[in-house]
Amino acid sequence: MSRFTDLYLRRVFRTIEKNKLVENGDRIFVGLSGGKDSASCLYVLKRFVEEKGVDCEIKGFYINLDDSPEIMESIKGQAEMSDVELVTIEPPDISRYRGPRPICSVCGIAKRYLMNRVPREKGANKVATGHNMDDFIVFFLKNLVGKNYSWISNFRARVDSTHPRLLTRIRPLFNVGNKENSRFCKEMNIPFTERHICRFKAKECDYNRRRANWYKILYDIEKWNRNFRQQMISAINDISPLFMKDEKLRTCSVCGEPTSGDVCAYCRIFGNRGSNSGHTPDSGKKDSTVGD
Repeated sequence: MSRFTDLYLRRVFRTIEKNKLVENGDRIFVGLSGGKDSASCLYVLKRFVEEKGVDCEIKGFYINLDDSPEIMESIKGQAEMSDVELVTIEPPDISRYRGPRPICSVCGIAKRYLMNRVPREKGANKVATGHNMDDFIVFFLKNLVGKNYSWISNFRARVDSTHPRLLTRIRPLFNVGNKENSRFCKEMNIPFTERHICRFKAKECDYNRRRANWYKILYDIEKWNRNFRQQMISAINDISPLFMKDEKLRTCSVCGEPTSGDVCAYCRIFGNRGSNSGHTPDSGKKDSTVGD
């Protein structure tokens, strides 16, 4: 093991222990996409459980958007390397959506909804994602500029459940970024897909290009402020509780899942149980549902 991988593991392990991301009796589903971040998340969580002797069950979870064989091969390799069961589900046909939302927004709603509902129905009490330090810094800046202050309250390594049907969300990679995850996967020979592959690429705006520009800004700043990202994520962690609102989630009148409104965004888009038949038109209005 190189000095880098040793430091990487120690930093992520420290994040897990400090925030109690993994506890005895947990059943954790790790959302996989085929990329470096979720691959690192699964590997490190399984390694932590084994090295620390935690009584915890970990499974891989994948929402199959009719993705390429390259992605499927990476995901299967990640699950096999960590020796975990891989749960795969098929979402509703997102390509048939004809409402006002961008296709990326619709895809995100479906993923977030299913990543909470399916693992919970299969016995999970936590869901882990590969969101990393760079992601949260960019999320913070964008939401600060957009004055979406309440969303900043969720920019933490652990977000506890606030509804009987809402899983606790954990982010083990909260203190490591994109370049660290890429190097870690390569040094540990963890399979992952390096290029972004999306079946809706032709319909995308310039989401991925804009996201790449944000990341470039972070690394440009770090050229003259060596600890910028670490300082920034530490500050975000400290101030995120200040944006918390005493707002109780309601229960969707259609599917029974958590939502801030009467009907969750997922049901407004896809109709009951994700069917495209007879679904109510989507107004594009935002709510703080799991699926939004």
